[in-house]
Amino acid sequence: MAVRIELEPCINCGLCRRACPTDTIHFFTTGRRTHVIDPAGCIDCDRCVQVCPEDCIVPNVEYVHDPVELAAAKEQAKVWAGRQNRLRRAVRERAMTAARTVAATASDAR
Repeated sequence: MAVRIELEPCINCGLCRRACPTDTIHFFTTGRRTHVIDPAGCIDCDRCVQVCPEDCIVPNVEYVHDPVELAAAKEQAKVWAGRQNRLRRAVRERAMTAARTVAATASDAR
């Protein structure tokens, strides 16, 4: 079952949008400063629900997933996860390179 954002309690912090692995949560699509979930792209992972500080993301009982849509959204989430993993590895490698450089500079200074 997909989820939806109750607009009244939402503070538009954007945490849900950043956590969504399918880029299904959009901002400013209604002409107002609100976040909206496209239910067709929701894969029911609940990441947005977990990060929402206002608990305003609730099940969308009116929406029933088309199996083909759901499969496409899950594939998109796999691509997103791959990008996140590559980014994490790159950041970790840059940090390790910087640490080695600092350590080498410190030992040369002695």
